[in-house]
Amino acid sequence: MEFSDAHIVAYLKGYLPSEALRECDALMHSSPEFKRRADQIRYIYNLTGELDKQKQIDAASAWRVVSRRISRVSFRHKIWDIARTAAAVLLPLLLIHQYIIKPMQDATPESMITIASAPGVVTKASLPDGSQVWLNAQSTLTYPQRFSKNKRTVRLTGEAYFKVAADKKHRFDVVTPGDMTVSAFGTEFNVAAYPDAPDYQVTLAQGNVDVMPDNAGGNRALQEGQKAVLTLSSGEMDVRQTDTYVDTAWKDGKMVFRRERLENIALKLSRKFGVVIRLEGEELKGYEYTATFTDETLEGILDLLKRSAPISYTVSKQKQLDNNTFTQREVTIRQSK
Repeated sequence: MEFSDAHIVAYLKGYLPSEALRECDALMHSSPEFKRRADQIRYIYNLTGELDKQKQIDAASAWRVVSRRISRVSFRHKIWDIARTAAAVLLPLLLIHQYIIKPMQDATPESMITIASAPGVVTKASLPDGSQVWLNAQSTLTYPQRFSKNKRTVRLTGEAYFKVAADKKHRFDVVTPGDMTVSAFGTEFNVAAYPDAPDYQVTLAQGNVDVMPDNAGGNRALQEGQKAVLTLSSGEMDVRQTDTYVDTAWKDGKMVFRRERLENIALKLSRKFGVVIRLEGEELKGYEYTATFTDETLEGILDLLKRSAPISYTVSKQKQLDNNTFTQREVTIRQSK
């Protein structure tokens, strides 16, 4: 059987009947001329198939896909180049900050902030660590603009109530005149340390505090509802139960007295109202009062005290000085006849 080009194409596609297929297989092995002719037709057939495939390709769509891939690769190379450039610039700056600027900052003395509370005023402030403090009349508090890594220390003259932000790794220390230190990790407490008072007092409202006097007498740990009283003349410290409301009501604008000696009341009134109060006669100092004052004036409080004991008082007028300032008012309390 003689095979035409069409038969050979059908053979290559596998479309020939089985008998003709066997004859073609035999010719592929026995006739070099037939095999060469079949290989040429296979080559042309394959090229035609590739051409058909290319005609089916959406060239525009394919170019968009390739273009996006090229853009992504290009963007990655640009990012890498930018990152290498940034690292080359920032690394020296980081090293300069870490080993030159930061040590210099640590060696530079901290900028200190001092707040003061005027007579009759309770001042509230927030400290760098988030702790809150209420500062009583005629008191000052000094603290750094930012606390160091190892400690949180403030210095108090007068009276303040502290609500300390909890930090189990760094203690919060309040240092008073005479270097008595009240130390805690996070709690609420009141410190009264006026230089003209006969004693310093620390009242614990919540949590735990340690009180450390400067006379190396050892630390005293307070429990809630306890008060440490450091007598300045002897250096001895006593711990006792107390009414925390009485000791801390001042931060809410109240003056609360429970069997309080007139001597102590006069001292607190002088700080609150910015006046000088004198007691004439030793017997007056022992008079005791129980009262709560909120919005009363100085004269109103003195009138109430006068109703409860045989006392009288006089209030001097202020005098203007040559520098245009005024003297403090003076209050004299004496026994009434």
